[in-house]
Amino acid sequence: MKLGIQGWFLAQPHTGIGKHCLGLLREIARRPNVQAVIPVPMPMNHIGIPKHWIKVIRPKWWLFHASLKKWYWERYQVPRFFSKQRLQWELYPYPCPLPEHSSSLRAMTVHDTILWTDKRYMKGFLKSNYHRASKHTLVNMDKLFCVSDATRKDLNIPSAILLPNAVEIPKELNNTDHKKDLVYLGGYALHKQVPSLIKAFSFVRKNQPETGLILLGEAHHRSIYYPQVPDCEGVTRMGTLTDRQIYSILSSAFALVHFSDSEGFNMPLLQAMSVGCPVIARDLPVNCEVSHGKALLLKNPDGPSLLKAIKYIRRHREDIIQSQFKAAGNYSWKKSVNILLENLR
Repeated sequence: MKLGIQGWFLAQPHTGIGKHCLGLLREIARRPNVQAVIPVPMPMNHIGIPKHWIKVIRPKWWLFHASLKKWYWERYQVPRFFSKQRLQWELYPYPCPLPEHSSSLRAMTVHDTILWTDKRYMKGFLKSNYHRASKHTLVNMDKLFCVSDATRKDLNIPSAILLPNAVEIPKELNNTDHKKDLVYLGGYALHKQVPSLIKAFSFVRKNQPETGLILLGEAHHRSIYYPQVPDCEGVTRMGTLTDRQIYSILSSAFALVHFSDSEGFNMPLLQAMSVGCPVIARDLPVNCEVSHGKALLLKNPDGPSLLKAIKYIRRHREDIIQSQFKAAGNYSWKKSVNILLENLR
């Protein structure tokens, strides 16, 4: 089988879609009967992906606006490149604007419906039209995948196929000591509710001065979609780290905290559970799904409810770790690639 896999987010491996692409591609590369060609916007070298699969197609320089460059690259440059490759399938790992027709079969993965349904992200002519065109592309796909049942229900397309995310833990982790620290891992967009998390932590800090909060990740850029995160005593910002550094911190932390109000899969939960870090998160259907009901879910996360969850973890820590670790074992890139290839065949 010969696949063409659009690789824009391989240049952003710290994002959820970037991790999704990298995890799938590393596992696909282990399959002897599958070949792939992967257009990317810039030179890159990822361990586990054959170098000859990577093809650099640079966005057009004369499109000075970054969003227009990405749009043109997705809508014209990559489809034209794929049309010359004699592919069986074109695989698009996230919704993007595409031509109506193609010489190959096409599949697309939907991670969430946030940018189509959340009014907070519907400002701006270019942005709104881009997402409208991306959604319209779904009707021309031969296969649709969703990373969670929650996303599939939101999408309301019964034929969509569940293609879960997974994680790949580095073999050797660094020795770290964050047993008194809470950790936030993820983006800083509006729906992530990081300022609300800081406010709740400040309440915890007043009651438990020894507790710290580590923020992992950073805003992609400055805009109205990325609110400023306030400073607070006890908060440490570490920015974007390598996978080894992230998992090393999680493996020794007291708990992961996540107040996001909408998610498509919420990979940080799975990352934490896979290395024995208890999870405290907002009570969302997808958080219950990903954790198999084993995460501590807060209906209205705030300072008092977060403090209560911390005290509960102290009393039942080992049982929580074991149950969440077992739940994390339900996910693997091997299982996900089996689902992908079986449906493409």
